[in-house]
Amino acid sequence: MQNISSSFQMPVKRPIAQLLTLLVLSCFGGSSWAQATTAEQAQSGNPVAAEFPDQYFPQNLPDPAIAVLFPQTWTTYAANPERNAVFALSGNAPESLRRGVSWKFAGAGAIPLDGPPLDNNFSTTAYNIGMPVGASVVNGIVYEGSDNGYTYALNALNGKLIWAHYGWNMTMSNPLVVDGRVFVSTGNAYFNYANTMLYVKGKRPTRGPGLNTMYALDAKTGKKLWAYHFPGEAMPTAVYDQGFLYIGTGDGHVYKLDAVTGKLALTTDLVSFVSMSSPVLAGDNLFLGGTNPNYFYAVNKKTGSIAWKITLPKLVATGIGDCTPAYADGLVIQEATVETGDKEKPVANVLLAMDASSGKIVWQKQLESGPVPPAMKTATPMIAGDKVLEGSPVTGNYYAFDLKTGRELWKVRLGAQIRAGAAVADGVAYVPYKSGDIAAIRVADGTLLGQKHLGGAFGPSSPVIVGGTLYVSNIYGWVIAIPLSDIAH
Repeated sequence: MQNISSSFQMPVKRPIAQLLTLLVLSCFGGSSWAQATTAEQAQSGNPVAAEFPDQYFPQNLPDPAIAVLFPQTWTTYAANPERNAVFALSGNAPESLRRGVSWKFAGAGAIPLDGPPLDNNFSTTAYNIGMPVGASVVNGIVYEGSDNGYTYALNALNGKLIWAHYGWNMTMSNPLVVDGRVFVSTGNAYFNYANTMLYVKGKRPTRGPGLNTMYALDAKTGKKLWAYHFPGEAMPTAVYDQGFLYIGTGDGHVYKLDAVTGKLALTTDLVSFVSMSSPVLAGDNLFLGGTNPNYFYAVNKKTGSIAWKITLPKLVATGIGDCTPAYADGLVIQEATVETGDKEKPVANVLLAMDASSGKIVWQKQLESGPVPPAMKTATPMIAGDKVLEGSPVTGNYYAFDLKTGRELWKVRLGAQIRAGAAVADGVAYVPYKSGDIAAIRVADGTLLGQKHLGGAFGPSSPVIVGGTLYVSNIYGWVIAIPLSDIAH
């Protein structure tokens, strides 16, 4: 088992920035390309660019013989439509990978895992330094976006920094990796004054001031290949299919971009703005949730037409537009949040199973009610065989339901808000939740097999399992690799 800790320090104002850049380069073993890049930025006459240098350390790239043991592409949130990012290793993989590696990486501005959040506020922490959405692991590299604007590429064996790219806005997306390119999107959850007034007046607003962008980066070096700028935030993870990227944004559209050139191919006007609902693709349709008005949509990927849409009564704001859906066996699974009318317990999560072809609700389950959770009000569902696994940020309970009928199979009380999906390996679900813990739950019967306290707090960060290692990020600004055996004893 390896125990390695590394960190990244965000440069500050010149001339200190230039000194810190050289210090960071020496700490991580800077290459001539990295030195030239940061030096050019520092001397270009653009003081802003000098404060946020991209970095590249090729000596930290994984050995090619190791890289081929990992997943080779990442085309959707949590790697697949079921949202279960679990990958076995081949028999010739090193024993260290089968046992699991251990390391921690602190991004720019990260705070101690055993300390309080910034200003004693978890939302403030997440929106400034957090890595809330989760990593992608491809070719021996962990790719992670951060709300401080950086996308990081880390060696999956030891956590060492390979490159960092600054995106000029929050990077809440799960990076996609295809054909040597990394695709990341940026945005933020805010309205400027004019759009706030539109929202208050019941008119159509655009969410996400600032530079809202889809970037294509070189997977090995982090160099920008192209960038496409949206009018509204692009916080969700896109989905890649047959040479195109699809994403819903804060200006109420679904965009289709050419993945090689970044050129716009098609747009669909939903009217609803998309908060954090990363689309799932099944057949010719994309499925995602939107807000204001609150609807869940099926959009044809070829024509851009809306195939169907549904809504529920008493949906809370972003109560269906925050959730990333899952798909299996003709069913789309989505969580929403509704008002209950109870002053003491005003909201409840609702889990929906919809027929992918028609939008007909096959079954729905309203979970226990409770207080209004801050920030995101839904969790990410995932599908493991014939079961749907889902958490509640309202009550802190974790559930298993029958995929076809919606029958509740078991419930586990974890006691803190759950927004992440799970990763299921060898019949065990690994679930991160807000208290900074990961629970190991036997899928067959809901038995709690173990819990591991890592510190910090987890948002909607679905974990990734490769061999014996679980990779997860948190809102304190950390990426953590931990052996599965340390969680489920």
